[in-house]
Amino acid sequence: MNREMLSYFNLSEIPFTKEIPFDKLHLLPSVEKNVLSVKMLVELKGIGVMTGKSGSGKSCVLRLLKHQLSSSIYKVLYICHSSINVTEFYTHLSACLGLTSRGRRSTMFREIKEKILSLHSGHIHPVLIIDEADLLNYDILQDLRLLTNFDIDSLNAMTVLLCGQESLLQKFSLSILEPLANSIVVSITVDPLPQEETYAFIEKRIKDCGNSAALFTKQALAVIHQASGGIFRSIGTIAQSALYKAFLSKASEVEAEHVKSVIER
Repeated sequence: MNREMLSYFNLSEIPFTKEIPFDKLHLLPSVEKNVLSVKMLVELKGIGVMTGKSGSGKSCVLRLLKHQLSSSIYKVLYICHSSINVTEFYTHLSACLGLTSRGRRSTMFREIKEKILSLHSGHIHPVLIIDEADLLNYDILQDLRLLTNFDIDSLNAMTVLLCGQESLLQKFSLSILEPLANSIVVSITVDPLPQEETYAFIEKRIKDCGNSAALFTKQALAVIHQASGGIFRSIGTIAQSALYKAFLSKASEVEAEHVKSVIER
C-alpha cells in the first residue's frame, strides 16, 4: 500500500519517518537556536543539560550537532543505556573510547580519564552525549562531576551533554547533586514548535519527497498543530496517518476531516 500511496501523491518516499536523511533535516528557527546553544557548550568545554518532552526534537538536535562537529577536532561519544549502575556505565563509556573493560570500577575510571587526557593532548576534544539522562541513578550523576575534574579542576578536557525529559532538572535540586548542578554552564529547553514552524516542517517534508504542491490544506495543518501540541514526533505521526486516510478516500489533498478521523479514533 505504501508504494501505491506514494505513486498516488507523486511522492518518492514516506515523508514522515524518524529515518529522515541528515541532509534533509529541515533547520527550523527553533531547531537552529538549540543547535547553536549546544555548539556553544562544546566551545565552552563544560557540562550542559538539554531537556524537553518526549518527541520534542532532542534527537534531531543531537544528529545535527554530530554532523556539524569535525571528526578531526572532536570525538563524539553517545550513550543511551541509562537504566544501569555505575560499573555498567563505565563499561559502556570504555567501549565508546575504544578501551577494553577490565570489570573493576576504579580501574575503568582511571583508564577513562587517562584516555580523555590523551585525546586532549592530541588536540581531539571528547564530547560525551548521554541520552535519556533523566533515568540515570544518582551515583552515576555524582561520578560525572569527578570524570570531568582534571588537573585539580583547572582543565576542561571533555564536554558532557545530559539529555532527557524535564524531570532531569528536578534531580539537580537535591543536595547530593549540588556540585554537578553548580558545574552546569549551559541549560537548553527544547520547546514545542510554534504553529508556523509546524506548517513549514510538514510542507518541507512533502516537497523534499517530490511533491511541490500544497498537499495539506491550511485547515488540516491547523488541526495537526493543535492536536500535536507542536511536538515533532506527534506531528509526523498524525500527518502520516492523515495522508493514508486521504489516500484511502481518494482525495486530492489532506483535509481537516482526514486529520480529525485520525486523532478521534
